[in-house]
Amino acid sequence: MNIRKLLILCAAALALSACGGGGGDLIETPTVAVPNDKTLSPGTYKLTFTAISTARLSVPITGFDVPVKFPAGLSVRTLTGGSGEIAPTSLTPGSAIRSTYLSAIAYGSYSASTRTAYIQMPITLDNYRGGNFLNLYFTVAAGFSVTPNSIYALNAGIDPFYKVVGGPSAIDITGSVKTTLGVEQ
Repeated sequence: MNIRKLLILCAAALALSACGGGGGDLIETPTVAVPNDKTLSPGTYKLTFTAISTARLSVPITGFDVPVKFPAGLSVRTLTGGSGEIAPTSLTPGSAIRSTYLSAIAYGSYSASTRTAYIQMPITLDNYRGGNFLNLYFTVAAGFSVTPNSIYALNAGIDPFYKVVGGPSAIDITGSVKTTLGVEQ
């Protein structure tokens, strides 16, 4: 094969690789990380949860149990309004597991009186060991002055902040995994 044919073949392969597949249900609006000290304007934001292993994991991560507190003026959409089951559209798989959407489902409840969401997320992947695993959408009401640091400070005191299990027998591996929060707009 001469060099010209090889270049044409490479160009065609590159062009085809840029074509995306459907998957409309999994596409999210691009978001930007919010600086920790920036006051959040009224509107909808995404709280991201990321797992980072702090030790060698003997088994893959298979589930999370995460409580998260919100300052006054922030709320999570529920099926009934106020307290109750979190609306499914408010919980989405994170970028580390999005390609295997059917391998993870998140569910939870929100208490308006304590401003706390309780989220569970079983993961049926056999190789997940870290990365952004969950996104929770929340709303900031008008008239409140809240920053991402306000959210982080409330959750720093929760002990344990989360529970992580791994393997087919749900071994507690919380001590080997650190979970971090992020706020995106």
